[in-house]
Amino acid sequence: MADNTPITILNVEDNEATRYAKSRILQRAGYIVKEAETGEAALQMVEEEQPDIVLLDVKLPDIDGFEVCRRIKTNPTTASTIVVQMSAAFVEKHDRVRGLEGGADGYLTEPVQPEELIATIKAFTRLRQVEEKLQKANAELERQAAELRRSNEELQQFAYIASHDLQEPLRMVTSYVQLLAKRYRGGLDAETQEFIGYAVEGAARMQDLITDLLNYARMQTTGQPFAMTNCQDVLERVLLVLRMKIEETQAIVTHDVLPTVLADAMQLGQLFQNLISNALKFHGEQPPRVHISANPQGKHWVFKVQDHGIGIAPQFAERIFAVFQRLHTRKEFPGTGIGLAICKKIVERHGGRIWVESELGKGSTFYFTLPA
Repeated sequence: MADNTPITILNVEDNEATRYAKSRILQRAGYIVKEAETGEAALQMVEEEQPDIVLLDVKLPDIDGFEVCRRIKTNPTTASTIVVQMSAAFVEKHDRVRGLEGGADGYLTEPVQPEELIATIKAFTRLRQVEEKLQKANAELERQAAELRRSNEELQQFAYIASHDLQEPLRMVTSYVQLLAKRYRGGLDAETQEFIGYAVEGAARMQDLITDLLNYARMQTTGQPFAMTNCQDVLERVLLVLRMKIEETQAIVTHDVLPTVLADAMQLGQLFQNLISNALKFHGEQPPRVHISANPQGKHWVFKVQDHGIGIAPQFAERIFAVFQRLHTRKEFPGTGIGLAICKKIVERHGGRIWVESELGKGSTFYFTLPA
C-alpha cells in the first residue's frame, strides 16, 4: 500500500441503515468502500477483493464476527488484512476482550462518531503502510543475504578448485627443477645454479600460498560443530606443536587460566597457533615474550595475545587482516600473508571480532572475542 494508493474498506454490517451511514462517512473521506451483509459473504470478499481494512460487526445473521475474524487471521492469504470489530455500546466487556484476543486489530463501539471512525481508519492505514515498508525492507535484506551467501559459496568453490588443481602441476615443476639441480650439481656455473635456486624457492613459495589459500577457502565448509571447549587445553596442545620454534627463539610464553567456551576446538587451536607464531616471528633483538589471557566482558570473553615485538604502525591495524596483505618483504620475514585473514574468519564464524592495538617498536596486543 503506497502512501497515495486508494484505501479499500470492506464494511460488514447486516443492518442496512447502519451500513449505509458508515459507508457514506468513509466514501466522503475518500475511501473505496465495499459492503457485505453476512459473514460468509465477508469471507468470500476478503479473499477475492483483498481489502486493506475490514470493519466487522460482531452480530451477523449467519456467522458471528469473532469467527469471521478468526478465519480471516488464520488464512495465510488474508492474515495481513486489518480487522476492526464493531459492536453496540451495551456489548459486554469480555466480548471486546474476546474480539481482540481472537486476532482483531481494533475494536469500536457503536454508535461511533464520524471523526472517531475516520481517525481510527487513518491510524490503521499508517500502521499498514509501515508494516508493508518493513516487509519490503526485510524481503530485500533476505534477497541480499541470499545473494551474498551464493557469492561466498561460489568464491570458496572457485578458490578450492583453483588451489587444488594448481597443486599437481606445481609439484611437477618443483620436482623437475630439483632433479636438474641434483643431476648437474657441480657442472653448472654459479649463475645457472642461482637461477635454479630461485626457481625452486619460487615454486616452494607458490606451494605455500596455494596451501594457505586452500585452507582459507575451506575455513567455513570444513569447520566442526561447536562444543564446550576448554581453551587452556587447546592452548597447551598448540604450545606442544610450537615447542621447537619456542626453543629456537628462546621465547617465553605464559598464560593466565583460560575459560571454557562453545567453539570449534580445531579452529580455535589454529587461531592460537597463528597469533602465537606471529609473535614468535616478529620479534626484535630480544627473545620473544608472549602472554595469553582472557577476561569476561558482558556476554563475551575478551582474549588477549600480547607480545613485545617490533609492533605495527596504527594505520595498518585493519589492513593486516586482509588476504595477502604483508607489511614486510619475504627476505625480512617469511610467510604468505594469509594467517591473520584466517584468524579473522575463524573469529567471525564464532560470532566474535578481532582487532589489534600496537605501536612500532612497542609490541602488539591482538584481541578477539568469543561468546561466553
